[in-house]
Amino acid sequence: FFFALQTFSKMLSLRTQLPLALRRGCNVRLRMHPRAMQTSARDQVLEIEVAGEAYYRQLAEQSPAPLDQIFNRLADEEHEHHETLEHAFDQGHVPELHHSNIVEHMHSICQNIREAQGVTDGMKSLLEVYANARDMEAKNRDHYLELAETEPNPETRKLWEFLAEEQNKHYMALDEMVQFVLVTDVWFHGLAW
Repeated sequence: FFFALQTFSKMLSLRTQLPLALRRGCNVRLRMHPRAMQTSARDQVLEIEVAGEAYYRQLAEQSPAPLDQIFNRLADEEHEHHETLEHAFDQGHVPELHHSNIVEHMHSICQNIREAQGVTDGMKSLLEVYANARDMEAKNRDHYLELAETEPNPETRKLWEFLAEEQNKHYMALDEMVQFVLVTDVWFHGLAW
């Protein structure tokens, strides 16, 4: 859990540093040659996705089944975002973008939990961690939306908007996880009366 908190803190730190670098005139544009770009801004955007992957892998190890599947899927998607960004920066154009189905996957997992075992104590014990991950996704979504708003290059703007949409899907899936654990826990406690 300590590693996950360190990774989460690093992600938030990087996310807040990037807009400052961009305001200082280090605008990240895909049409630029990678060496002409300010590498620190490029590296920070890539590091946000790498740190997200590491964070979700750690949460997958800590989470009980089947919620570990969600965190592994989120880690896979963060890895794909990193690959997409790296390709875009290196090749100068946005590759084909794959849309996430993480929300539908979360619906399916919640349904399976309802039918099988209900919410376990292990799931309840990590509720705050799930909420923190959800909030991180909201901040990342807002960050990518800010990048899109200030980006003059239409192709790059499309990439930032896509990443914002993907982060929003992550937010929605994690919010469903939080709400599911909360509502189910309240419902089960209500039955005890």
